[in-house]
Amino acid sequence: MAENVPRKLTIAVIGAGIGGLAVVRAIERFCDMSKLDVHLYEAASQISEIGAGLNIWQRVYDILTDLGLEHDMKKYLDSAETTSFTFRKSDQPEGITFKEVTPENDGKMFLLHRAEIQGMLMGHISADVKIHLSHRLESYEHTDDIAEKIKLRFRGGQEAHCDLLIAADGVHSVVRRQFVARLAEKLNQPELKQALEPVYSGSKIYRGLVPQEQLAAAWPDHPALTKPYIYCGKDKYVVTYPIVNGRFINVVLFYTDMTDVDTTYTDPEIGEAAADEIVKMYEGWEPQVQALLKCMPNPSRHWVLLTQKPLETWADEGVMLMGDAAHAMTPNLGTGASQAIEDGYILAQILARAQKKGPLEVLSQDTMALYNRLRPPIANFVQARAKLQSRLVQFNEDGMDLSLIEASSPMHTDTDRLTKLGNGLWDGLHWYRHSIVRETDAAVAKALAAH
Repeated sequence: MAENVPRKLTIAVIGAGIGGLAVVRAIERFCDMSKLDVHLYEAASQISEIGAGLNIWQRVYDILTDLGLEHDMKKYLDSAETTSFTFRKSDQPEGITFKEVTPENDGKMFLLHRAEIQGMLMGHISADVKIHLSHRLESYEHTDDIAEKIKLRFRGGQEAHCDLLIAADGVHSVVRRQFVARLAEKLNQPELKQALEPVYSGSKIYRGLVPQEQLAAAWPDHPALTKPYIYCGKDKYVVTYPIVNGRFINVVLFYTDMTDVDTTYTDPEIGEAAADEIVKMYEGWEPQVQALLKCMPNPSRHWVLLTQKPLETWADEGVMLMGDAAHAMTPNLGTGASQAIEDGYILAQILARAQKKGPLEVLSQDTMALYNRLRPPIANFVQARAKLQSRLVQFNEDGMDLSLIEASSPMHTDTDRLTKLGNGLWDGLHWYRHSIVRETDAAVAKALAAH
């Protein structure tokens, strides 16, 4: 008589961005793949390595190293490591530096191109993972089937089933909408529905990549050629840093209107930009900024920065949220992609831990509860701290919750405004030292070490 071999559990990951790729790679790293059937669904017709610069923190560099990417990353490190951040008050004819922030050993940051990270992750995903392109999820539902209890429906009529659904489908997550609506009904907490749709951060951004030789020709020793600068002003700021081994300067311009902050955003999130729009916006700013603007390609569009109201529950009934689907945040701490990678890394270890207990433990509410206990506290804190950082860098600190800043920070006693803002910005770039993060890190280590 043949031995009754337990069937493989089917895992569906929705979205092949950095978060989706990271969780798939981490599942391969930690889980027993002989007992899993992993499918990665991507809406686009190809997994495009696109996007602009992003930050990888030391703690996430360590994660990527553990996932086997260290050799790939080394070729970018000589020019990628940040030596310091310079904050300048630049909305005046003569700018002044008011804070230098130097990353320390436990908080080093590497400034890379999004395509570099995507490419490295893709290169380490094995053929055992089934990748489905041109699969845009439209809805899912729980069924009464004994196996593969979640049914997926894609645009065009394709259907699939899975046991575990991992949503890495971004700020406009289809999964989050249904997940939150179901959770609100189940818990009789209608207020949760405030997190159904993304909300407006108040900021719009303009992006550009400036060739190094072009800026060097215009200003041979321009400070932005070699290190990150944040040029600050009321309701707007400019972030610059070199990427791709210094061949380009990533330039991001931010403009904020506080009128409709945290409201549901219904207008198109990508809008047309007039050629003279930026020049007018930064009229009167210091020469360093004017030189950068002259070298930028004329932007044809702007992007609206969307976030979402925080959720404390990301997993329930075999559905797990991660990345921007769980905690879309402003980019002011450079933590969006890093937090998505951390989500995937911890989620995979939770699944591996569950596998050791039994073939169906991956789907248990205990597994869902452990993810809810270990990941939301850190990511929700980082989301809130990034929002505060966006206010500080634009001189809009009035009315903000300064309890997000560590109690020992001199910001709480500073009397000079620029000094106060500078110390608050320093605290933000050391978010990983906050007591909330340290305590949750310790809880994560203890929970994952237990068998």
